[in-house]
Parts: sequence; C-alpha cells; structure tokens
Amino acid sequence: MKSYRMKFIVGLLLILCFCPLKALAFEKLTPKVSQNPFYYLKSDYAMPLLSKDEQNNRASGAKDRFFLPWSGDFRHSKDDLLWPFNAYLPGKVYGENERPREKRWFDEIYSKAHIEAFKDINAPGITIAEGSLRAFPTHDPIFLSPELPGEGYPFDYGQVSRVNPGEPIRISHFSRDNSFAYVETSFAAGWIDSRKIAYVNEGFIDRYMPLPLAVIVKDDKVVSKGNLFIFNVKIGSLFPLNKVLLYDLELLVPTGKDEAGLATLEAVRLPRDFAKRWPIEFSQWNAASLIDEMMGETYGWGGMYGKRDCSATTRDFFLPFGIWLPRNSSAQAKSGTFISLEGLTPLQKEKAIKEGGTPFASILYKPGHVMLYAGSYRGRVVVFHNLWGLRTKSKGVEGRYVIGRSVLSTLDVGKDLPGIDPDGLLINAITGMTNLL
Repeated sequence: MKSYRMKFIVGLLLILCFCPLKALAFEKLTPKVSQNPFYYLKSDYAMPLLSKDEQNNRASGAKDRFFLPWSGDFRHSKDDLLWPFNAYLPGKVYGENERPREKRWFDEIYSKAHIEAFKDINAPGITIAEGSLRAFPTHDPIFLSPELPGEGYPFDYGQVSRVNPGEPIRISHFSRDNSFAYVETSFAAGWIDSRKIAYVNEGFIDRYMPLPLAVIVKDDKVVSKGNLFIFNVKIGSLFPLNKVLLYDLELLVPTGKDEAGLATLEAVRLPRDFAKRWPIEFSQWNAASLIDEMMGETYGWGGMYGKRDCSATTRDFFLPFGIWLPRNSSAQAKSGTFISLEGLTPLQKEKAIKEGGTPFASILYKPGHVMLYAGSYRGRVVVFHNLWGLRTKSKGVEGRYVIGRSVLSTLDVGKDLPGIDPDGLLINAITGMTNLL
C-alpha cells in the first residue's frame, strides 16, 4: 500500500501542475479538461475492478483466442480474400499521387494475390517483427477521393491492422512472387510482408503455448539482446514468460527464422516496469498508468506507421488486464452488456453514462468511433480516445477540424469551434455504451 500512496501523491503533484495541451489542433477546443489520467481516480483507486477468479477466467478465454490460429483450419474464406477486389474498383479509389488507381494496377495485384493457391499451405506460423496486415499484397495505399470530406490521407483502405511481434498466425499461401503471405491472426486476416513471419512446428508450439504469458506495459520500446536489435513493441504485446528474476522478467521471443523458414527463439530479459506477468491487476491506478503511456499518440488509421486508431487504443488498453476485444469499433460495442443511448438528449446521455457505466471499464460507441469512459470533470463525462477530428460545416461544405491524437475530452469538446457541425459533436452522435465487467 505504501507504493500506491507514493504513486498517488506523485499523481496529485502532477495534477496541481496541470496546464492545457499545447498541441495546436487541440488547445483551442473547449471545454478543456485535465490531460492527466490520474486526475480521474477515485479514493478506492487501488481496489481491483475484477475479482482474481473472474480476471483469470477472462484471461484464460483471451489466451485461447490469442493462440486460435495454431488450432484447426484456416478460418477465413476465399470470399474474405476476394472482398477487397469487389469493394474497391478501378477509377473509384486513388493512389498516393491523388490519381485514380487504374484497371492495370488492379489486374497486376490480382495476379500477384495468387488466388488459386488459397489455403494450399494452411500452416501455423508466428510474426517475428511488427508488421501491417494489408487488404492487398502491396504497401501501395488506396484512398477514397481526397475531395470527399474526411477522406484521403490518412485513411488508406489497404490497411487492415498493425500486428505485434510474437502473434500466432495461420498461413494460407504466398503471393505469386513470395513477397507477401496471406495470413490470419486471432483478430483479422490480410497480407503481410513475408520477411515478418516464420513457420512454427509442433516442438515450437509445445514449448511456447503452455508457459504463462507476460505483457508489455510501456509503449514504443525496443527489445534487444546485447547489441542486437530484435523488434519494437507496444502496450498489449504478449510473450511467454520463461523466468521471474529479481529485477527483470525473462521472456521467450521469436528472433528470426532458420534456412527452413522455422522461427527461432531467444530468451531476453526486460525490466519489470517494461513487462509484467499477465494479466495485470485491473485497478484504477493501473488503468490510469496505461492511459498515461498512451496519451498523445499520433492517430494511425488501421495501425498505420505503427500508431493506433480508436479501436486499437481500446483493444490494447484492455488486453493487459486479460480482457479480449475484437479489432473494430462496431464489434467492440457488441462485446459486453450494451446499453442503447439513442433517442436521449445530451443531458440524459451523460446521466445514463454516469449512472450505468464504470470508469475505465465501459466503452462509448458512435458509428465509426469508440471511446473509453474515464470518469468525470466538474460533473461532465470524460473519455479517453484516439480520434482523427470533428466534423465541420461552412456554407454547406463539410470539413474536418483535425485533432489526430489520443486525448482526454468531454463529449461536447469543440462545441464553441466556429463552423462545428452539431451532428458531429460526440455527445450527439453517441448511440450506446458497452459495459465490459
């Protein structure tokens, strides 16, 4: 308890020193709220929000999901593989030069996708570095028309998700030139750079799966051994825990692949403030600590450039506590007890959230966006989220006021912004709340 008191005192000192964000896109918006997540802690901040038995039960289910690609068949269908070719058409999407993607580009990508080889390999594997799942076997972006409001950069619809190193995968097949592999993770399917993956065999799985897991609780850290760089990791990355040492945890991590393409494993030691035994206790203090690590991160649609969007933020926040969430916002809203907020006034919505929600354990949803309920500021609901921007309208023309980062805000942030579209305010667009406990 002494350590908790010391942390709380430090948190209070930070609160007293609070000043508004200096980021140009956010400092002008009102109402302003503290960007210090420790401000929102209640007096019982050290008490667990989940019993140990319930948390272990949740974590057991999450572990099963994490290793799902190593059991059974490739779950996605050929229709899933072909879906992007039906959804994005020549002349209707644009490249990085803001010119339409032509039929020739699609024909080349279709040939490269090697559709006839679907599921020919159907073998377990693992990611050996951080990477991107792509809708097509290419890193070329595809955007909707940059003339449309809220489209163009950064909304590359070729980007499916970021994938952490050490993720179990199932390999369907390789592109015709072997530069990409079509794989499924525990949460999505897509194309990944072949250099980022390796096969695993029964011996590897038998060594890897039975061990307890450790979770990364610091963002954008380097994992290395001696002078050898291995990969970068983010909050929510999971690895087998090999040994518990006095100051460190020894983890098993994939470091590459041999001549046969099989993953190689190394034991690496990470400080205890960098990695913790999974799941970590779900308390307000630990929740605020994770948010503090994630604050201010640049928005990354689909995990572009190793950054997070809204649903990656909530997913990575909950996974260290053993709570599994799917990858996209609409699926996350269906992952607990859903309470509809449709038809309510803004005041009624805030009242329902404060009365029916649990700070750090409830998510708020509007179509296309998800937020974590963090608590209250002067009686107003405050959420933690990573968002691109707010909808504006001037002389009938729709636009965006770009925030482009993870912040703590009220649900009517930007209400005094000139040209704000009232329908674009979060409080007016929210349709429901999901309680995850």
